Amino acid sequence: MDVLEYRKATRQKSLVGTRLTMTLRRFIFWLHLSVGLTVGFVVAFVAITGSIMAFQSQITAWAERSARVAVPAPVNTCISPATLLVRAMADQHLPPTSLTLFVDPHRPTEVVFGRDTLLVNPCSGNIIRRDAGRLRTFFSDVRDLHRWVAWGGVRHENLRAIKDAANLCFFFLLLSGLYLWFPRKVSWQHFKPAMLFRPNLKGRARDWNLHNIFGFWMALPLLCMVLTGTIMAYPWATALLYRAAGSPPPPVKPEAEPKQKKTLSPDEYSLLDPAILRAMAQDPHWNSLLMRMPAEKDTAVAFTVDEGEGGIPQQRSQLSIARKDARVIRWEPFSANPRGRQWRIDARFLHTGEIFGPIGQLIALLAALSLLLLVWTGFSLAIRRWLAWKTLRMSCAKQAPQPQETYS
Repeated sequence: MDVLEYRKATRQKSLVGTRLTMTLRRFIFWLHLSVGLTVGFVVAFVAITGSIMAFQSQITAWAERSARVAVPAPVNTCISPATLLVRAMADQHLPPTSLTLFVDPHRPTEVVFGRDTLLVNPCSGNIIRRDAGRLRTFFSDVRDLHRWVAWGGVRHENLRAIKDAANLCFFFLLLSGLYLWFPRKVSWQHFKPAMLFRPNLKGRARDWNLHNIFGFWMALPLLCMVLTGTIMAYPWATALLYRAAGSPPPPVKPEAEPKQKKTLSPDEYSLLDPAILRAMAQDPHWNSLLMRMPAEKDTAVAFTVDEGEGGIPQQRSQLSIARKDARVIRWEPFSANPRGRQWRIDARFLHTGEIFGPIGQLIALLAALSLLLLVWTGFSLAIRRWLAWKTLRMSCAKQAPQPQETYS
């Protein structure tokens, strides 16, 4: 009798544990569904803007392929960068904000005037294209929307807070989705339907299959994009990254409105030539050299020296040179940064996949498109579930016995 009671108690404990597990899974499912419906449209907005920017540099280079200098002139006949800046300013009637030079003589020099870009012959100073800023401005607007929810230079902080919060919610959706994706029985028979595409399915089964396979195969890239996006959005996430790297967190500086500084006079542009030549000599392997135009009271000229095409942070260095005597004030290659700063820079290029070159950009694009598919199939499954519930409720109402009327 004692043995029978023991077996009965053991069976009851097993049943209670099974019901508890099912209840937890059901609770996570409904939480996953509710959060997904709440932030779905915001996540789709981020996915659309992110996918547009996936191959920004390649699309810009292809659109401007006709602006390449066919036959570069001898170097000893070229004008100085200062003279080039003066000619570009005379064409736009505005002070330039930056100048980008390339070691490739076939690539035109880029002179930026706020949101507009001039492509200039690096040797003669002739204007090659004045409409180069249109495509670049489009990508700049998309980037502002993606990062700041800004349009026309106006940031909407409340919308930005909603976008950043939706990014955190999507982190929960990824983790809860992986939990719900994992089959109850560990066997290939149960894993196969959730991992492989089944082309013969229709309706709800098709949406469920697509939601599962894209959520599984793109989980790692999406997780990287979500975590790096959180690091770039929140100072506390950046502080956690610095602490994980063993570096003290950077001080949090309040965002202030940019102050209008008096621009450098064109008569003083000639003083920039020695600084530009010194920057070229600092790194013999440079591929591009970006100079931010100094203000009138600035004593130094800031450069970004890149040995690659701009997507690999290890190939970029920061350089500061004195305007007066072209003396190097600060030379900061990537390896000179603290480990926390290195990880923070890596997070920026990991977010777009550029750190791995075109292959990484392709994976980032596929992840963004998969995110759109997850949103679409998620809403589709929710609508199908609601319609099925509504149909079942109406069917039950029709089958229920109607109360008979009594007549007195």
